[in-house]
Amino acid sequence: MSDIVYALRQLRKTPGFTLVAVLTLALCIGANSAIFSVLHSVLLKPYPWPDSDRLVYADNSYPQLGLQDAGVAIPDYLDRRRGVPSFEDSAMFTGASMNLAGAGEPEMMTALRATPSLFTTLRSTAALGRTFTEDDAKTGAPATVILSHDLWKTHYGADPEIIGSTIRLDEKPVTVVGVMPQGFYFPDPTFQAWVPFAFSPEQMSNNERGREYSKMIARLRPGATADQATREMKIIQDQVALQIPGLGAFWKSSGFRGQAVGYLENNVAGVKRMLWLVQAAVFTALLIGCSNVAGLLLARAVGRERELAIRTALGASRMRMVRLLLTESVLLFMAGGLLGLVVASWGLEALRLVGLANLPRGFEVSLDPSIFAFTLACALVTGLAFGTIPAWSSSRNNPSASLKEAGARGSAGRRTQRLRAGLVVAEIALAVMLASTTSLLIKSFLAMERVNPGFVPTGVMTAQTALPKGKYDTPAKLAAFHDAVIARLLTTPGVKDAGATDFLPFSSTFNSGSYTSPDIKVAPGAPEPHALQHSVDPGYLESLGLTLLQGRWFDATDTATSRKVAVVDRVLVDKYWKGENAVGKRIQWNKEMREIVGVVATVKSASLDEASTKESIYYPLAQVPQATLMFVARTSGDPALLTSAISNAVHSVDSGQPVFDTLALTNRLSLAAQARRTPVMLLSAFGAIAMILAMLGVYGVLAFSVAQRTTEFGVRMALGATTGNIAALVLRSGLALIGTGVVLGLIGYVALNRVVESLLFGTTSLDPLMLAAAPLLLAIVALVACLLPAWGATRIAPAAALRGD
Repeated sequence: MSDIVYALRQLRKTPGFTLVAVLTLALCIGANSAIFSVLHSVLLKPYPWPDSDRLVYADNSYPQLGLQDAGVAIPDYLDRRRGVPSFEDSAMFTGASMNLAGAGEPEMMTALRATPSLFTTLRSTAALGRTFTEDDAKTGAPATVILSHDLWKTHYGADPEIIGSTIRLDEKPVTVVGVMPQGFYFPDPTFQAWVPFAFSPEQMSNNERGREYSKMIARLRPGATADQATREMKIIQDQVALQIPGLGAFWKSSGFRGQAVGYLENNVAGVKRMLWLVQAAVFTALLIGCSNVAGLLLARAVGRERELAIRTALGASRMRMVRLLLTESVLLFMAGGLLGLVVASWGLEALRLVGLANLPRGFEVSLDPSIFAFTLACALVTGLAFGTIPAWSSSRNNPSASLKEAGARGSAGRRTQRLRAGLVVAEIALAVMLASTTSLLIKSFLAMERVNPGFVPTGVMTAQTALPKGKYDTPAKLAAFHDAVIARLLTTPGVKDAGATDFLPFSSTFNSGSYTSPDIKVAPGAPEPHALQHSVDPGYLESLGLTLLQGRWFDATDTATSRKVAVVDRVLVDKYWKGENAVGKRIQWNKEMREIVGVVATVKSASLDEASTKESIYYPLAQVPQATLMFVARTSGDPALLTSAISNAVHSVDSGQPVFDTLALTNRLSLAAQARRTPVMLLSAFGAIAMILAMLGVYGVLAFSVAQRTTEFGVRMALGATTGNIAALVLRSGLALIGTGVVLGLIGYVALNRVVESLLFGTTSLDPLMLAAAPLLLAIVALVACLLPAWGATRIAPAAALRGD
C-alpha cells in the first residue's frame, strides 16, 4: 500500500507526463476494447440457445455449378432427419413476408415458416402459451402463429390474454398459440413471428428434389462432429442416387453433396478474416502506444536518477526499486484502462454510425462484463509488460555515479537511449506493416468502387411488395396488379421510367436453376447449364439502365399467350456461343422451350467484387408472373422524392397491400460495399493513429538524445563544428532509426502478406508501388519529426553547455 501511495504522489508531481501517458493509453486500450467487443459478439460469443456450439447447417452444395450453399429440399430434409445418426434433432425453415392487418396502415412483417421441431432443436420454450406441435404442421390444420416478445409488446400491448386470440396474416385468420421470451430470436431479430411449415404429399415426393428454397438446422449428438454428419449424409445421397439414376447422374456432374457446417462458422465466414485483421491492426496501435509510454517512463526515470541512487545507497534492493517503479507503471496503465472504457463506449457508437448493424450479429455488440474484464486485463498485462522494461533498466543505475551527477552521461544514459531507440524501431516497423496493409486495402476498395455494375444506379428508387397467395391466387390477378401499378407510376410527375422484377441486384434474394438447350453441347460428365433466373417487365431495361447488346428487349407483345421468349446475358453467350449471334437460339426451362430474342450486358448480382461467372436469364413477367415484386422507378432528380410515389401507386390498386424495403438503388450498392468499407475506414484510422504515435516516438527519442548529449555538442562546436554538422549528426541518428524500422516493417509485412492476399480485389498483396508508397510516406513524416530535435541541437550555446558540465 505504501508503494501505491508513493506512486500516486509521484504521478501528481508530473501532471503533464501523467496526462499524456493516460490519454495515450486510454485511446489505444479503448480502441482495442471497442474492436474486441465486436469480435467477441460476432465471432466468439455463443448464440443464446443452450449448447449452441452443437448446432449446424445441413444444406446442399453444387460446387461444379458455383453454388456452395444451395439450401435444402424437403425430401433431403426428411431423409437426413430420419437417417443421420449424428443428428439429435433437426428442423427446416424458410423466410416469409406476410401482411399483418391492424388498425392503421398495412404493415409487412418478416416471419419464418418452420417445422415444429425448430424449438426443440434450439431447446427453447415459449414464455406464454406453447410452441408448435406436429399437429400444427399437418395439411389442413388450423392456422397458428407464435409471436416474438417485441411484436407482442408493440402491437398487442403485451396483452397476457393474447393466447388463443385471432390475428390476420395475409388476410387470413390465424390463432396465436405462443409468445417467445424477451431476447429470443431466430435466425435474427428481424423475424417477428413463426408459422408452421406444412408439407404436402407432393412436396415430400422425389419430384420436389432440387427445389431448395429452405434451410436445415440440426443439433449434433454429444460427441458427434460436423464431418461425421457429412459422411452420413453422403451415405444417404448414394442410396438415393441408386434409386433415381437420372438424378444420380446430375448429382455426379454437378458435384452435389450434403454438408454439415457449424452454425456460427457459416454465418460469420464472410467477415471472419477481415475482423481478425482489424483486431490485429488495433492491437498494433496498442503496442505502439505502450512503447511510447514505456519510452516516456524511461526518460522520466533519467530525471529521477539522483533520487533512485539515494534510495539504493540507503539500502534499497534492486527488486525493491523495480517494485516501486513498476507500481507507478501499473497505476498509469490501469488509469488508462479505466478511461479506455469510456473511449470504448464512444468507439462503439461511432462504429454503429459506419455500419456495425450490417455485420452478422451486429445487433448484439455491447460492452458486457466480459469486455470490462478484457479491458482491465489488457491494461494490467500491458502495464506489467511495458512497465518492467523501464523499471528494470532504471534499477541498474550506479549510485555513486548518479550522486556525482554524472549519471546522465554514464552507462545509464546510454543504456536508456538504446532501449528507447529499440522501442522506436519496433514502433516504426509495426507502423510500416499496418500502413502497407491499409494502403493495399484502400487501393483494393477504390478498385472495387470503380467496377461497372452493369446498370445505372443513380436516380433510381426501389420498393418491394409481397402479394398474399390467398387473394392473388391466379396468374391473371398477379398480372393485373402489376399492370395497374406500373400504369399509375408512369403517370406520376417526375417518373421517367418504371419497371418491375422478382429479383433486384444487390437485394437479399435471388433465384437460380438449371436449364437445357438443343443449341448447347454439354461434354459427357459436365454439369448441366445453370443460371440466375429473373422475371422482368418491358420497363425494367430503361428503369435499371441495362445495356442491350443484341436483338431486342421485351415489349407489350410478349404476353402470357404469345410465344415463349427469353433474354440472356453476355456471360451465357460467351460460355456457350462465343463469337456467334445468340438471337434465335433456344433454351428450355420448366419444360418450356423459349427463343432468345436479346442479349444484355452482364449485371453484378450481390457485390461489385464478384467474379460474374454465373449467367443470367430474363423471362417476361407476363409469362412468368410473380407474387413478390420489386418496383423500380427512375427520375432525373432526387430518387427519395419517389418514395411516396411508389407507395401511392400500390395503394391506389390495393389499399391493404404493404410496401416495404424502400431504398434508393445507390444505397443498396453502398450497403453491399459496407462489409469492405467499414474495415478499410477502421484500418485507415488505426493506421493514422499508429503513424502519429510512431512519429511521437521518433521525436521523443531524438529530443532525449539531444538533451543527453548537450555537453558533447558544446564541445564539438567549441572545436569548430558548425550548426549544420550538429543538425546532420542528429538527423543521421533519426534516419538510422527510421531506416531500420522501415526495413524490418517491410520484411514483417512480406512474411505475413498471405493474410492480406485473400481480402484484396484488383491488386496483389505485393504491389510494388503501394509497398513503396506507404513506407515512403511514413519515412517522410518521421523525417519531419526529426527536424525539431535537430533544430534544437543547433541552438545549443557552447559556453552554456560547457558551464553546465
